[in-house]
Amino acid sequence: MKDEGFSGSYGEEEVTFLMRRLHLDTTPLEERERLIQSGQRHYSEMIGPEDAPTRDRLRLFRQCLKSNGLRMARDLSVLADGLAASATNDELVVVSIARAGTPIGVLLWHRLREIAPHLRIKHYSISVIRDRGIDFAALRWMLEKHPAISLRFIDGWTGKGTIADEIKISLAGWKEVPPDLDHGLWVPLDVCGAASFAASSSDYLIPSTLLGGTLSGLVSRSVLPYGQEGGDDFHGCVPLESLRRYDLSQWFISHMRPLVAEHPRLEEAPCNASAGQPRRDETKSFLDAMMARYRISDCNRIKLGIGETVRVLLRRMPHTVLLSERTNPTDAKLIRRLASIRGVPVISEDELHFDAVAIIASV
Repeated sequence: MKDEGFSGSYGEEEVTFLMRRLHLDTTPLEERERLIQSGQRHYSEMIGPEDAPTRDRLRLFRQCLKSNGLRMARDLSVLADGLAASATNDELVVVSIARAGTPIGVLLWHRLREIAPHLRIKHYSISVIRDRGIDFAALRWMLEKHPAISLRFIDGWTGKGTIADEIKISLAGWKEVPPDLDHGLWVPLDVCGAASFAASSSDYLIPSTLLGGTLSGLVSRSVLPYGQEGGDDFHGCVPLESLRRYDLSQWFISHMRPLVAEHPRLEEAPCNASAGQPRRDETKSFLDAMMARYRISDCNRIKLGIGETVRVLLRRMPHTVLLSERTNPTDAKLIRRLASIRGVPVISEDELHFDAVAIIASV
């Protein structure tokens, strides 16, 4: 393998990205959407240009951090308590899903070292790609160095539950899978009932959603060039060195750590706040209804939850945003602001089953 791991703009001890650093020419947004929706290319085969965050975006990030930072800290604390309670040997390996899960994993690494000094804590960040599955090369690499029973898969939140499903489907079909490997996904926020463990199921905007690579170690999202599926190399990413002067990855960790530390460790194992199978069934029914309503055959053009809606407004071609009347006012205001910038209509609905839903435009 060309890379034996790297830490991006984080400290070497905080995370090891098990990904290949690649150069990939960028593809404009409209062309990417056309190729994806026509079935000519998979989204992971292309990458769009990632620009420096604008002043407006940074202002929204600071507002979100001020309003939701304490809640995020509380959920991270609960998640860390759950992870520590789940350990059955003297080691715990946090396996975050790059890249939304990466800052979550770094904060968990710090917290776990503080509350569970009897455990050896390691953090890796790996790729899981929709319709392509988990990076088996990265998984084999970790399993050569750590017992399978110590691994826990971590992400930033759930939307439709795609990543949770990809992990389970990939591992169910893998002949080499160890019997004691946990197939579940652990998240601070689970809005669709897909997680194995969640600190919360009540939706809100996790601040790191707003800044992409400049808050996730200066790496792009996962890429997997055509023809390289299932090989012996790690999935890829594109380093974002051109954005180093705008990088807030370390700042964000330094800002959040004291907030997380304010929460005392729970004396007993925390309750799992994932809504589980009933919410999963409700999510599927709601998704089917949305597809019929908008005459969409590809469910990937519908994104559920506040985090996924914000990502669509930042990086895709949104057609419409639906907003629940119960969405907290700060998050609703931020979503409306982003939609206004993109010229996207926002429709308020009383009976919406999610706090926010984004419909991606057809091309």
